[in-house]
Amino acid sequence: MSALIDFANKLLARVDIVEVVGEYVPLKRAGQNYRGLCPFHREKTPSFNVSPTKQIFHCFGCGVGGDAIRFIMRIEHLEWVDALKLLAQKHGIPLPEFERRTADKAIQDAKTKLYEVNKLACEFYAANLQKALKDPKHPATQYLAKRKINAELATRFSLGLAPTGWTDFTEAAKRAGFEPETVVGAGLAIRHSESGRVYDRFRNRIIFPICDSLGRPVAFGARVYAPDAAPDEPKYINSPETAIYRKGQVLYGLHLAKDSIVREGYALLMEGYLDVIRAHQFGFTHAVATCGTALTEEQGGTLKKLARRVLFAYDGDEAGQKAMLRGCEVLLEYELGIQVVVLPDPHDPDSYLVEYGTEPFRQLIAKSRDFFDFFLDRAIERFGSGTVAAKVECVQFLIPILQRVRNAVAQREYVRMAARRLDVDEAALLRQLRSKQKSSPQQLAKTLTHATSSEPRSECTLLKLVVEYENMRAWAFEHVVPDWLASSRVRKWFERCRTLHAEGRLLGWESLLRECSDDETDEDARFLREVAFMEGEPVDQLTSETLSSFLARLKRSFFERMVADYCSTLRHLYPEDPEGETWRKMVEELSEHHPALREALLLAQRTSVLRMLPNFGH
Repeated sequence: MSALIDFANKLLARVDIVEVVGEYVPLKRAGQNYRGLCPFHREKTPSFNVSPTKQIFHCFGCGVGGDAIRFIMRIEHLEWVDALKLLAQKHGIPLPEFERRTADKAIQDAKTKLYEVNKLACEFYAANLQKALKDPKHPATQYLAKRKINAELATRFSLGLAPTGWTDFTEAAKRAGFEPETVVGAGLAIRHSESGRVYDRFRNRIIFPICDSLGRPVAFGARVYAPDAAPDEPKYINSPETAIYRKGQVLYGLHLAKDSIVREGYALLMEGYLDVIRAHQFGFTHAVATCGTALTEEQGGTLKKLARRVLFAYDGDEAGQKAMLRGCEVLLEYELGIQVVVLPDPHDPDSYLVEYGTEPFRQLIAKSRDFFDFFLDRAIERFGSGTVAAKVECVQFLIPILQRVRNAVAQREYVRMAARRLDVDEAALLRQLRSKQKSSPQQLAKTLTHATSSEPRSECTLLKLVVEYENMRAWAFEHVVPDWLASSRVRKWFERCRTLHAEGRLLGWESLLRECSDDETDEDARFLREVAFMEGEPVDQLTSETLSSFLARLKRSFFERMVADYCSTLRHLYPEDPEGETWRKMVEELSEHHPALREALLLAQRTSVLRMLPNFGH
């Protein structure tokens, strides 16, 4: 972190945002927060809120918000560095010697240091591996031989070996002139929270450098290789996100693959480091991989700039198919052609290429299937298509995919394909699709953050509990199933919180907001700020009965949505006699086929959604 950014954080910790804003806006206490008329838009009813505990401001009217520096920027019409200076001067806090440097220059200098120390680490680990490879009995040599990774391939991908010592690289970086904070900032070392001692993050592991599109190492993946490694040792550990590395922005191997992707017109998208390395070894140099995450919008945008099509070559297991499905949702937004390379069980690209070689894999690529055709087959395999219940299950599975298809011609063709394969009326399927068309992101954000129904508010309350109360996290992550959450935005941030918690990283509103765009109108940032300002019951007043009731409501809402969706699908697919005996029998058949739906019907029977349904409890 640059000295300027470090000073900004210290400044924000010393000033009180209520005092900063209060110099410009009359504020009145409103519960735990302060409220006033927004200075950035005309309003008669105060919607501008300031939180003394979270040290942020947010206007529910125009959506602007941020920290004290951001407020000064807007109110005084200043650039960030000038707002920083003014805020420091107003509070009599002297600026360090870097006062005359611009924020951009300071930030760029800090990033340059991180690139340099990562380059040093890449060379350090690579040299250590080359040294080990000279000893055929070295465990790393034997591991790479077992995985059929030769020296040439290791060199091409700059593979390395982290030594066993606790400070080997940290000491090497020190000798090269790097401060410990730079090494820690690059994610290459960790500072002990109690002793303050700095030690290497990666020890006794095979190192996979992760490079940006220019070939600069920005992060590292590290794999266990020693046969005597502890059983509970994580197979992989990875660099944390830093000022030059965001997992969702980088594709592994892109610096080596981008020319081939442009030349071939499509990208081969894989899951793992070794999949990509093996693909390049066998001549498929247009292969890249996500870095341990589901495909993100940023990665999709990168692929859009280079290719017209993307071919998924993921594992054929359930986890691989779910990852593909999430990836398709991203790529469809960019109107990219999407196909699936179907690998026979139990192979992944690495194992298949090792066993069968180039030509059979090339044939699999040639036979790759359109993504919708592939998932239509998966739906029929999973649910069947011979009964009403099975057809409804398939339609429920396919509708969210169809909603993502932006090209009207392609969407209509997929509807026709599904109707033919499932033997349902095409017009009925199209009606069902139209009735389920998703809201725009702006509409979604408005619904979530201003909804008056108890369901979205209960979900926002859950997120607030997870962020603000550390002792509630284990309970929430253990008992709440993410699929119960109706709001995709709450679900997204709930799962992000769970990831941060599992990785032992800082979890709070500030850390979450840092993951959002700097744009003040960013919908995620706006949503998080509004949840942060929600008034809620103090956690010390939450009894076990209250929490149990809270969970029951979430689950019940999920089941009621499930019932409503299935009933709606039935009405669209089988509109004749919608409330008569035939329709009632279809619902009974469906509930027998789907145990979870049966439970939903039993739980939701008293609601208006199910007025017409038979009594499933008898």
